[in-house]
Amino acid sequence: MGEERRRFTHLPSDRAPGPDYSGPGVEAELTGRMPEGRPAERPERHERPERLERPERHERPARPPRLERGGGPYDDLYTARASSALGKVASDDGMLDVRVKAPGELGGPGGATNPEQLLAAAYASCFHNSLTLVAGRQGVRTCDATVETAVTLRKRGTADDYTIATDLTVRLPGVEPAAARRLVEQAHGECPYSRAFMEGAEVHVHLA
Repeated sequence: MGEERRRFTHLPSDRAPGPDYSGPGVEAELTGRMPEGRPAERPERHERPERLERPERHERPARPPRLERGGGPYDDLYTARASSALGKVASDDGMLDVRVKAPGELGGPGGATNPEQLLAAAYASCFHNSLTLVAGRQGVRTCDATVETAVTLRKRGTADDYTIATDLTVRLPGVEPAAARRLVEQAHGECPYSRAFMEGAEVHVHLA
């Protein structure tokens, strides 16, 4: 029985310049300590942005219904909540409570996790769950399966234009290559994280 290795790489084809890197690595640019030894170039700001008025809580816009591929609405099953403050991220139930620091590659001190590592762990776990579900429906044992995920932070030019790329490596020892390939492709099509990356996730931003 051979070991089947499948890799998925998603590269954004078009994106507009965005805000500063939302992780702790922004300090590397703000202080001018870039990994390549060159000072960060900041775009000139000629106008002050309009000040946002704090909305009342009852004015929060209603969430539009989420539609599945067939046109029907999705039902909410579970909502995870986490917050970031003072160099730490924590879930509302206390199960996750870790310090976050920029890695050395971004000019940070390292010594703690970072947003890319947290996303890589979450994606690997979610994809593995989808793989288990898909394989279980077909009676295939995947107890020895492993999923490795790499999340890469990328920057284009000198402006604050950041994006991420993901790369998955799935190992299914003991499964015939053709069957393994089919299972991985089906899991990729059903994994919520994969679909969010490929199709665009529903995002709401609120000013509290």
